[in-house]
Amino acid sequence: MFYTAYNNINAPRVAVTSILEKDFLAQNWKWSAPRAISPLGCSNKDAVIFPEKIKGKYAALHRLNNKSIDIQYLPDLTFRKITLCQENNWIMPRPGMWDGEKVGINGAPIKTKDGWLMLYHGISPYDKHYRFGALLLKLDKPEEVIARTRDPIFEPKTIYEKEGDVANVVFSCGHALVKDTLFIYYGGGDKVIGVATVNIHKLLKEVKRSK
Repeated sequence: MFYTAYNNINAPRVAVTSILEKDFLAQNWKWSAPRAISPLGCSNKDAVIFPEKIKGKYAALHRLNNKSIDIQYLPDLTFRKITLCQENNWIMPRPGMWDGEKVGINGAPIKTKDGWLMLYHGISPYDKHYRFGALLLKLDKPEEVIARTRDPIFEPKTIYEKEGDVANVVFSCGHALVKDTLFIYYGGGDKVIGVATVNIHKLLKEVKRSK
């Protein structure tokens, strides 16, 4: 499990911890000792890993310096030979659009017959609202973007999304695909947790419209 480690002093860092599947299912919370895997002084967060190898390597996504979503290939899951500090400006904010100030990942990509479906969040420069968008990535070469939604697919609408510790925020770190329904767990207003659902085929059709 990747998470953001922050002590309110230094820049946020990507940290990792793990647990055996059998312990997780038995609710024996024997997590490994957490450790930071991105360098001190290098702001990094919003990290996820693809659920399967790409051409024999693990592909990790992260956001460096609150700017772009970057992709990095890893030889293994020890994280001893990497720094997660490579900036390649892969997925950038789009000036003048709803995701024109910042972008970040919203959970691990989902494998479909059309490509890897990746949800992300964007922050607009004009109202500072957090919204969702989606990308479709090539299966065997995910750094190649097939499509990216022009308009947001989910945004703050309800009172608990528009009002909270941070107003006008919908922010997801995970989802689950059950048959054809995608359950998206998200924070509303940085105060409550909600769940939104969408038919995966309907969502893919919407993303592919933006090719």
